[in-house]
Formats: sequence, structure tokens, C-alpha cells
Amino acid sequence: MKKLVILLAFIFSLNNQAQENSEQKKAEIEKRRAQLIEKKAEIEKRRAQLIEKREEILANRKEMLQEKKDKIKSLKIAFISQKLALTSEVAEKFWPVYNKYDDKIMALKEAQMKLRVGKKNGTDEEALKKIEEAEAIESEVMLLKKKMRAELIPIITAEKVVALERLEHEFHRKILEKLKGRKGNHPPPPPRR
Repeated sequence: MKKLVILLAFIFSLNNQAQENSEQKKAEIEKRRAQLIEKKAEIEKRRAQLIEKREEILANRKEMLQEKKDKIKSLKIAFISQKLALTSEVAEKFWPVYNKYDDKIMALKEAQMKLRVGKKNGTDEEALKKIEEAEAIESEVMLLKKKMRAELIPIITAEKVVALERLEHEFHRKILEKLKGRKGNHPPPPPRR
């Protein structure tokens, strides 16, 4: 009987110890779960901060790009006004017409550039589609230029309208040269044969 009591006491103590171990393990699991939840919250907070920082950088980049575009536009206005010898009276009529078409033409040329830079590899069918899209854009650009010339001829002479296209090319060439100069003095590419 004594052995039975000792055995029961031993089993009872083992059972209590097992329950204590089980409760300890549950407490440890809960503690780890709480730590993981905390870590997850920290990660989410950091992720949100990184997203916010990225959006801020993109907004700053967009703002800087717009400032550069505005600066180039004012340089272009000054360059063309000087080269065409536009009086203030003529310039008042000329620039609204020119800007209306130039903005549309630039948007189309950006779309055309995206087509060229886009996915390089593809099927012949995709390549043909890109070619057709680029040709459609080019046709639209030519149509806008034709309309612009028709509206500008009553404002400035036909001779100045012809000179305008040459001046635009000259201005863009000068801007590109300045940009190349900033990136490093690279020699010009060899002539094509």
C-alpha cells in the first residue's frame, strides 16, 4: 500500500510537472507569437515608410523634370523669338498657336519614343504592330505640323514658317550638345556609311 501511495504521489507530481511544463510552453508560445506580431508591425511600419519615401522621391523627380522642361521651353521661346525677330505684338499671336501644336506634337513624340524603347523581343506580329503604331503617330505629327503652318502663315511670313522648322532642329541639337557635355565629353559617334 505504501508503494501504491508513493507511486500515486509520483504520478501526481509528474502530472503536475507536465501541466506546469505545458503551461510554460503555452506561455512561451504566446510570448513568441506576441514578438512575431510586434516584428510584423515593425516590418509593416518600415514598409510604409519606404513606400512613402519612394513616393516622395518620385514626386521630387517629377517636379525636377517639370522644372527642366519649363526651363527648356523658356530657352526655346527666347531662341525662336530672337532668331525670327518676333515683335511683342506678333509674339502675342504666334506663341499661343505654336504652343498649342507643339505640346501635342511633343506628347506624340514621347509616345513614339516609348514604343521604340518598349519591349525589344517579340513576335513578328508584335513588331509589325509597333511599326504601324509608330507610322500612325508620325502621320498625326505631320498633320499637326501642317495645321500649325496653316495657322502661323497669317501671323508670320511663309519664309519665317519655313525657317521655324530649321530653328527647332537647331535648338534641339544645341540642347542635346549641352546635355552630352554635362554627362562627359564623349567624342561624337563616327559617321555612318
